[in-house]
Amino acid sequence: MMTLRRRRYRYLFLATALSGCLYDASDRCGPAMKFAPELATCVCDDNAVATGLGCVPCASDEVVVSGACACPAGATKNADHVCERVVGLGDPCADATSCTSEMYSMCAPDTAGTAAGTCTSGCASDADCGGAYTCATWEAVPYCRPFAGLGKTCGTSADCADSDAQFCDTFQTHTCIVAGCTLGTDNCPRGSMCCDFSAYGLPTLCAEACL
Repeated sequence: MMTLRRRRYRYLFLATALSGCLYDASDRCGPAMKFAPELATCVCDDNAVATGLGCVPCASDEVVVSGACACPAGATKNADHVCERVVGLGDPCADATSCTSEMYSMCAPDTAGTAAGTCTSGCASDADCGGAYTCATWEAVPYCRPFAGLGKTCGTSADCADSDAQFCDTFQTHTCIVAGCTLGTDNCPRGSMCCDFSAYGLPTLCAEACL
């Protein structure tokens, strides 16, 4: 028969073990995640990407682009593997004469609702562009272009306003994605394709795979 002393030790052990499993409302999500009350679920932090096991933060000099960590538009990795601004790339421009860099001499048209275009380069494929850029092969003269706001964490489409990715995917990724693409043209960010979601009451969307 268990003695009173042994019984007390057993209760003390159980109380200690259970105290480590108590719910903490201030830390309900995993590393590099935050709770989105409007979705009643956890989502990745703004500067983190989803993996099969949760979310992984990007380096301090990187941003999320198309679900991956990359240098922001206008920057590239230097010899020390740190994102460094590229002189001339992404500079505002009114026409080609405004782009003084020989490498980035093309003035790309406005895509995000601003008055000015941006200096960039021509391309034949995504391989000719930095990680934050997509080769716009659907244009008459293909050029490397960014999709502002793509991959930003969101709860509603209002969080994606004033960007190129104005639709919030509240079903799976909880990030801003591009809507209104043209079927058959695939004028979408690299790694995605234009899909018809009209059967679900949604516009055409750029997604990794069509349902």
